[in-house]
Amino acid sequence: MKTVLFGAFDRHNLGDILLAAVAAAEHPATACAGLAERDMSSNGGPRVAALTSFSAPIRLIHVGGELLDCDAAQAAYMLGEPWLRWGRAAPYVVGKSRLPAGSTVEFHAVGGVGLAARDAAFREEVFAALRSADLVTVRDRATQATLAAAGIEAGLVPDPVTRIAALFGEAIRRRPAGAPRRKYPWGADFSGRLAVQFAAECGDDATLAAFARGLERIGLPVVLFRAGAAPWHDDLEPYHRLASRLHVPVRIFESPNSLDVRDICALIAASRGCIATSLHARIVAESFGVPALSLEREPGSAQKVRAYFDTWSPGAVPLDPEAFAAGGYSFPATIPA
Repeated sequence: MKTVLFGAFDRHNLGDILLAAVAAAEHPATACAGLAERDMSSNGGPRVAALTSFSAPIRLIHVGGELLDCDAAQAAYMLGEPWLRWGRAAPYVVGKSRLPAGSTVEFHAVGGVGLAARDAAFREEVFAALRSADLVTVRDRATQATLAAAGIEAGLVPDPVTRIAALFGEAIRRRPAGAPRRKYPWGADFSGRLAVQFAAECGDDATLAAFARGLERIGLPVVLFRAGAAPWHDDLEPYHRLASRLHVPVRIFESPNSLDVRDICALIAASRGCIATSLHARIVAESFGVPALSLEREPGSAQKVRAYFDTWSPGAVPLDPEAFAAGGYSFPATIPA
């Protein structure tokens, strides 16, 4: 029976593509499937088949990520195909009844921090799929508690991307984006850089002004990178506006391979620190031993990040823009005053 890795790696997002890479390394000779057929190889990802293309029994592994609370409208929009429909309220959650007879289903390190806030019909669809599964593990205690309240026992495991350095560290460090003294694309002056990322929702002028104050307080050169190019992720336009505000050296990681997740990892791994709204940018940094700070749009808004910290890094919190601008936090990458 063929093993099929299933997740949201049919669009560009650092975490989802890395989850596919980790799962493929740990489950060799597998196929990758998503909601739509995609070739993500130019971004360091897999060739993705549509799940509907499998007609024989399969072992389906949901490979992690915030799959349990993603609805059909969100999935279609992020895929850039809002006309796609799958007959499921939660399209990235697939139970045995949706697969060829004889298939098995597993959920590995999945997240669903927003699941408790979904309507009853949505939750019951997800719960039914999970109850039919042969294995369920989650990556945070908030998701675990939501499932426990529905009578579903789920093991607690770290996000698989925590293993990225152990699995691919040597190859990642050899990539040009990880060689800060080469002129690729920032030059030797950026050898002590910060790798910085933030979601497009943080692109208003007040937030950018706060980010600029915080980055200038730290005082290191800045390379801005995108952790996701799919809709609702990151956008170059606010990066250019932030760059125009900064008085520290700044570059935007735009070419030639700025969306290749291996080069994004290399950039982070070779940086003096990483500051990001992306949970997986933070996880990559920590996997490579790089000091990291997490940002959020406004106090309490980064529920996924907060749930992960509450589970694996008690006491850590993401910083809202004004808290980041004000300092008062411990960050080893800061230049001493």
